[in-house]
Amino acid sequence: MTELLTGPIGQRHPGRVGISELRRAAKGRLATANARLVLLRTAYLTLVDGEFDLDDGPIDRWAVETNLGQGTRAGTRPPAETALSKSAQLLAAVTERRAAALAALEDGTTSVRTLGLAAESAVVTGTGGSGVRDVGIELHGTYGWPILPGSTLKGVAREWARQAGLPTVRIDEIFGTAPEEDDTMPGPVAFFDALPWRYGVQVTSQVLTPHTRGYRSATGDGPQPPGEHVNPVPIPFLGVERGWFVTHLAGPTDLVGQAAELLADAVGELGVGAKTASGYGYFTVRSITSQEEL
Repeated sequence: MTELLTGPIGQRHPGRVGISELRRAAKGRLATANARLVLLRTAYLTLVDGEFDLDDGPIDRWAVETNLGQGTRAGTRPPAETALSKSAQLLAAVTERRAAALAALEDGTTSVRTLGLAAESAVVTGTGGSGVRDVGIELHGTYGWPILPGSTLKGVAREWARQAGLPTVRIDEIFGTAPEEDDTMPGPVAFFDALPWRYGVQVTSQVLTPHTRGYRSATGDGPQPPGEHVNPVPIPFLGVERGWFVTHLAGPTDLVGQAAELLADAVGELGVGAKTASGYGYFTVRSITSQEEL
């Protein structure tokens, strides 16, 4: 018995679902299902040698074919005469609604900066989270879309400020003090989660194949000596390629501009998420004054 969660409010569609049915569903009502529910709370079981085994293959294929619930093969702008799909309309509405809410906060002392982040390479975030599957992407709690957490963006920007030699006093003014310090204070600049823009972001399947797993993983008898005789075990995970994310920074006018500049440099120089040393997680950034600029 397989249980599929088919909607953003978790409607259930129980029954025996084969791979072909799941693939057809990816083009139907499951095309915009909440990916967080599908990936983290859906079990797809196959019978192997008389025992049930958790098969991630169909779910991973659904994730790629639907762009994790964004509904279409995203990442590129459609022709000008093409009307936006319902998924694209929802993506746009969410970011525009947040931008409008933040704009209402602007006054003489508080400002909002909007940045568009375009992935130059595959992006892998959220690998440290726990779950039944190694998703490789942080997912929005309400919509299930791929996101870049605001806490991650803030951490990358702070680290870049430190490496760039910004005085500690100025770093603390923008980002707040570190938790381990005695006099802890929050930073006045808020970093919001980066959401996919209206044309979405492209989700792809990635593979990591460690060749010396026994050497790197401790066992009861200690690590095995490294050697090419060890059978490599491919580890599939999901990544994001192409398309735009949109994030907002809000805070004191005299600080938020510098925070945005630090973030723009950080995502291009340090990268975001896991495997940056292997070329993952780098972005180009544009400052946005109007959502229509993307």
